[in-house]
Amino acid sequence: KLQDAGLPVLQHQSKATDYSWDPFSDNRLVVACDDAKIWVWDIPEGGLTETLTEPRGTLRGHMEKIYFVIFHPLARDIIVTSAYDFTVRIWDLSEMKEVLQLFVHPDQVFCAAWSPDGKYLCTVCKDGKVRIFNPRKSPNPVMEGPGPEGSRGARAVFVLEGNYLFISGFDKQSKRMVFMYDTGDLSKPLYEDSIDECPAILVPYYDEDSNTVFLSGRGDGQMYAYEVATEEPYLFPLATTKFPTASQAFSFLPKYLCNVKEVEFAKAYRLTQTSVEPVSFTVPRVRLEYFQDDLFPETRVTWEPTMTSKDWLAGSNRQPRTLSLQPKDMTLLSQAPKETPKVRKFESYNADTYKTDEQKKEELMSAMTNKLSKQEAPLPQDLAEGVDEDEWDD
Repeated sequence: KLQDAGLPVLQHQSKATDYSWDPFSDNRLVVACDDAKIWVWDIPEGGLTETLTEPRGTLRGHMEKIYFVIFHPLARDIIVTSAYDFTVRIWDLSEMKEVLQLFVHPDQVFCAAWSPDGKYLCTVCKDGKVRIFNPRKSPNPVMEGPGPEGSRGARAVFVLEGNYLFISGFDKQSKRMVFMYDTGDLSKPLYEDSIDECPAILVPYYDEDSNTVFLSGRGDGQMYAYEVATEEPYLFPLATTKFPTASQAFSFLPKYLCNVKEVEFAKAYRLTQTSVEPVSFTVPRVRLEYFQDDLFPETRVTWEPTMTSKDWLAGSNRQPRTLSLQPKDMTLLSQAPKETPKVRKFESYNADTYKTDEQKKEELMSAMTNKLSKQEAPLPQDLAEGVDEDEWDD
């Protein structure tokens, strides 16, 4: 426990187990606690100036310690939580009440993930199964299959427009693993890869514009990365980013905050034991004066809701608009004129003496043939006299 430094805080009555910022509001924070309560806070503009003890409201329904809380990617005021009572509950913050419940899990639910279109919810359970739900239609899964065998935990994220599922977890020997599933067939993973041995769960972040999955665990000194694709082997390892100190967590920022002029395709803040540091992920390019439209397609506006909680609960499925990140003063790289070959300062080419590889080969073969043909004189062994037969007798 840190000493009281006089900083303003949000005061809870029990240990906080997870929290999540509202993706559509910089002023709302939801905190889950081990007393089975969910605290909903309104943060003042400009941040905290004094310690707050009274939230805007609390949600009650779980019977055990809450494990995680996650906002819906498109609908305002919808969150999903799970606790050690093995239930998954969906709440409407506009009404401050529970609206849906999934109760088929026989053990602890490690994680949940919304599909990018907001229709489906995936869970990974300690019973070793991956399940996909359509929670508005049924509390039972529409599909399930074998998941990570380890019991230390798991994380999941939908990738490639929701058609595939990326999962990080453990095997029976507690090795950290990553898996790729087809969401249309969970009977077995399309691909799996062993990374290392470490007790910390690898937490994934997916950048859908570059199809890159970043992975890092608490206490790790590096961040792993994979490119995901629809072709085998589906997961392609990228360069590992190493840090001088151990990382506690990462928080990635919305796409519009990336510096596209420096070809920055992802940006995050890294939490260490003593600091919060910015981290930039860039791609080396030559013609930086042009907008790299092959790397920056129109991005989905994930920081604006597409519908209210009531719309979503009624069956609506409005998708987000897209936004071009191209600055007004930059031309698309795809429209840039082709570069002419640069004139070499020192050109070794001479039309009078230049020879192709085939000409060089013919000259070499001709020289060897001529050298062999000139060997007409007898060899020394040909001039040696033989031994008489009687000299072989004892």
